Amino acid sequence: MYNMNKIKTLLIACSVLSLACSCADDPERHELCPVEQPFILYADQTTDSLCFYSYDSWSVVPQDSWIAVDGDSHFDVQYDYSKRYLFKVFLNILPNTTGETRSGTVLVQSYDYSYSSPFVQLGMLHVSHPTYTTDAWLDAYGIIPKTAHFELVDSAHWTEDSICFKVENNWTLEFVGNKPEWIDIDKSTALPGKHKVNLTLAANTDKENGREAKLKLTSGKVSNEIVVRQLPVKADKE
Repeated sequence: MYNMNKIKTLLIACSVLSLACSCADDPERHELCPVEQPFILYADQTTDSLCFYSYDSWSVVPQDSWIAVDGDSHFDVQYDYSKRYLFKVFLNILPNTTGETRSGTVLVQSYDYSYSSPFVQLGMLHVSHPTYTTDAWLDAYGIIPKTAHFELVDSAHWTEDSICFKVENNWTLEFVGNKPEWIDIDKSTALPGKHKVNLTLAANTDKENGREAKLKLTSGKVSNEIVVRQLPVKADKE
């Protein structure tokens, strides 16, 4: 019935409805029902998917050049009112190297129905802090930042901190320009996954002036700057 060898992007779960009726009384059913899923991607993510229910043939058409279907963009179903299918279509996503958030849609059509599935790809990597995460910040404020900005602010006497992140590629973390003498990191490269980089800071004894160090985190083709600031002693006493 189906040539499954050529369908790379499709997962079909067939549920047969219990209907006791003759062929002459067979009801006609058509539906296109999206499955709710997160639509926010990080800058280095290159794969995603969308799922939907239907009884009928379908087509999936990305509306933006940075999104593409991974395999067949349409599929023909021999209609049977008693079979409702769950389809899963995989997508290829280009890394977001613009440094800014971008939005796109994918048009799904089946029978006489259609809907647009939104996708938002952040211009930032998935960077966080042990006590603060990008995800929590997005949920709390209900906004999506346009550009990437990561900054750690430590008091003058603070001598330890850390940066956490989850990346899809081999990564590097390096200082921008010459490395300041007052700060060190315990690792600078590793494989994809979740990581924690520990920072060692010298106490700032300057009563008036703070200081900062800039680091660049790179995952594949995507890079984000991370600023570490240390306050002056005066700020600690205020």
